[in-house]
Amino acid sequence: MRRSLVPFGVALLACACSSSTSSTPARDAATAADTAIPADGGAPTDASTPADTGSTGTGLPGDEYCRSAAAGVTCGRGQTNTCGVCIALPARNDALERTNCDDTQRREYCRTGTVGAPNLQCYQPGSYPTAGAPQMVTMWGYVRVFGNGGNSQHIKVSVYRVAADGNPGELIGAAVSDITSPGSGMEDVFSPSRDRVLFTRQTGGFQIPNVPTETELLVVTEGDPADAQAAGLWSHRIYDYNTLLSNGQVDMDTAPAGINGTHKVRFLPRVISNSDWTAIPATATLTSGITRGRGAFAGEVHDCDDVRLANASVDSSPRRAWDGPVVYFSDNDTNPLPDLSRDATSLLGTYALLDLDPGVVRVAASGYDANHRLIHLGSYRARVFADSITLVTLRGMRPWQVP
Repeated sequence: MRRSLVPFGVALLACACSSSTSSTPARDAATAADTAIPADGGAPTDASTPADTGSTGTGLPGDEYCRSAAAGVTCGRGQTNTCGVCIALPARNDALERTNCDDTQRREYCRTGTVGAPNLQCYQPGSYPTAGAPQMVTMWGYVRVFGNGGNSQHIKVSVYRVAADGNPGELIGAAVSDITSPGSGMEDVFSPSRDRVLFTRQTGGFQIPNVPTETELLVVTEGDPADAQAAGLWSHRIYDYNTLLSNGQVDMDTAPAGINGTHKVRFLPRVISNSDWTAIPATATLTSGITRGRGAFAGEVHDCDDVRLANASVDSSPRRAWDGPVVYFSDNDTNPLPDLSRDATSLLGTYALLDLDPGVVRVAASGYDANHRLIHLGSYRARVFADSITLVTLRGMRPWQVP
């Protein structure tokens, strides 16, 4: 019988389509700065334009909020333009599928029983999300490890607001994980075939007080610089964008004794070991590895209910320096591996874009509905940093993206 792990929420690399208005930083407001991330009405000012090799297209159902970003962007044959990003169409037009919890080890971002069709209502004009009033909570949890890394001991977790140019803005708080902390846990790592447990690791717990809900956040993880061993094992930072603690998550998970604060929200940031930073590109045919000074962009595709989607296609603008394919991963969420047979997401919704130059990058996703109609599945602009991973999970439109 398949074992399930500690619940909650990519490889390389996961609260809902909920929301604020006054509290949300106006990061999507247009600005004259060369490095700014302008409103969803325009493409990043420091982004290059894809080559004029094909049709411009007229937009996809659901991308009305950012359609002006596609103006002047032409895509090659076999691609579609959504939010100014040219996405390669998969060889098969398999309909999008929501993930059933019975098909994963971690029963998160999924549904049980009859999962139903993807919920994409939050992309429809008239149904755009609005944000609630922010409240201050304690963010707590443990640091999840991607791939085959060991115990997540002494990982520094920092929470920032997002600056107008996509860089880390105001520091809200930081903590260092510890396997003896109240929020710590244990995690089984399964074999690629998911039929046996390879090993069990300890996941270091942390807590950060006074984190606002209903606010666009950026969570950064890295080996604690004060611990030479941790810094040596986990030297590649993960910048986790598109993070929002919704009011609906407050006290949803019972916090263990020792987690302070009146109200609490559980959040599981991620970290990647140096060995997997090297091994994953090699497995994905980038045998030389990510070029020093470049980075990676990874995440998952979810619907407006925060449920993972299979058969979604992803790409970025500007495109990666490496001319290899977008990397999609296997269905093993405790030990995901690049699956070169895929040209769309597995039931985990995971993707990776390797070898990107630092700077502003927009990512977007598309897929086919049950009527074989190509539709929009989200977009987001973030920054790629040298020798680091930018993590973006698309979870429906966010309040700060509403036009």
